[in-house]
Amino acid sequence: MEHYSSLEVVAPAEGLYLREDSRPHPETLSSKPEGTFPEATPVEYHKISGIQAVPGHWESPPGQPLPSNSADNLRRKCGLPIRTFYIILVVVAVVAIGAIAGGIAGGLSSSKSHHSPTATPTATDIPTDDGNSTSPPPNQPVALNILEASRLSSTNWTDQNGFFHRFVFFQDPSNAIIARRWDSQNNTWSTNNLTDIFRQTRTPLNPLAPYTPLASAACYFSNKTNEVHLYYLAPDNTITGVAVYDLIVSPEQWQYDTLGDSTLVAASGSQLAAAWTRCWADDCPGHWALAYQRIPDYGINVANSSNFGSAPRAIESGRVAQNSSLAMIPEIQIGGTSVTRLTLLSESLSSPSSGQPQKTTYKTSWSADGQLFDGAAFPVPSPALQFAMSRLDDFAAIVFLALLPNGTVRGEYFPRGGTFIEIPSVDFRGNPSPVNFSAIAASEDATFYGISADEILQYSINATDPSIFNFVERVYP
Repeated sequence: MEHYSSLEVVAPAEGLYLREDSRPHPETLSSKPEGTFPEATPVEYHKISGIQAVPGHWESPPGQPLPSNSADNLRRKCGLPIRTFYIILVVVAVVAIGAIAGGIAGGLSSSKSHHSPTATPTATDIPTDDGNSTSPPPNQPVALNILEASRLSSTNWTDQNGFFHRFVFFQDPSNAIIARRWDSQNNTWSTNNLTDIFRQTRTPLNPLAPYTPLASAACYFSNKTNEVHLYYLAPDNTITGVAVYDLIVSPEQWQYDTLGDSTLVAASGSQLAAAWTRCWADDCPGHWALAYQRIPDYGINVANSSNFGSAPRAIESGRVAQNSSLAMIPEIQIGGTSVTRLTLLSESLSSPSSGQPQKTTYKTSWSADGQLFDGAAFPVPSPALQFAMSRLDDFAAIVFLALLPNGTVRGEYFPRGGTFIEIPSVDFRGNPSPVNFSAIAASEDATFYGISADEILQYSINATDPSIFNFVERVYP
């Protein structure tokens, strides 16, 4: 097979750096305009109702009328000299007012505590890798909307009428799983608290911990399949799935995904990645693919919904770090037009103290496909190191992304028929404020999401210069 050289690639835009790579990439489709048009929606404003204390009007009891013909009585009240009477009256009034004010304040405080939602965890509730608690840095706001240790997952689909639909999943401060759903037809975001939904059933979701891995995928095929699936790890490391099986008729009817009546148990600390695998033929919807690290050796298996019970091995244990971040996305087959390949992003250890992102590809079987990010040394796996991937140019180009522990994002871009292009630091433009991400996700429609300052922010990836991510809107709250 002929290898493509860097001579076939136009000069990169500012912020992008070319590097040589001899690996071929499919040149299968004629170039088309980028078909991703993220829609902006108005920010949802949430009003918080409070209790306002209104001071009462207090009057002292009126004194008895005094006889006008008594000089002594003019100088005395209640049998006391006038000065003594007023001194005592002032003291009693001050004590009474203080007692009344204290009672009102206590009542209001009690009322607020009874009417407020579940107590919001502070940053001191967030465990570190060694199991200890952390203290929040100075001036860091306490999370009110999103769990500080929440992971993030996103996916998208397009319905039969051409309207975009996007899903974003995360945990709120009570550890509940929240789903945000964007409908471009109505230009609205809607919210489902999945934990609350399943709490009303006979099979509620198990209580989840911070840093619960989340992975999602959606599919629309010829009006036969229109589903979204979310996978997460239960506290006992069992992979659990929930899904909407008819996004057109019942887009909020969440049910358990039985995984083909199979039980999949991941290794402790395993992360998850999911994708919709397109079918080779034109008359079948394809399958759901789910990547995880297996017991006991932490190699990576990729289960397929055609037979979840038989999960083939994608990466041997010696080639992947324990608790590696995972990301997976479909890709065009070499020499064809079907989106039936899969690309898996994971991390191997280059030394006990550093790691290396790597690409593994499924064509007809899984095989190693080289290192990424120009061989740069990465931190070892941790909750703060996260991977994501997205697509441009009708699935002919791929963007690899890595969230680093300092909250910045770097990337690498492989254009149609070209060579790998480095993105040392993603340029986030139009931000409402400086960003420092704690979690990231990306979907197939060139859309990026990140959690920063207790908000989920949405960006569109620039099709001409993929080092530029343009701010679209706040997704939540």
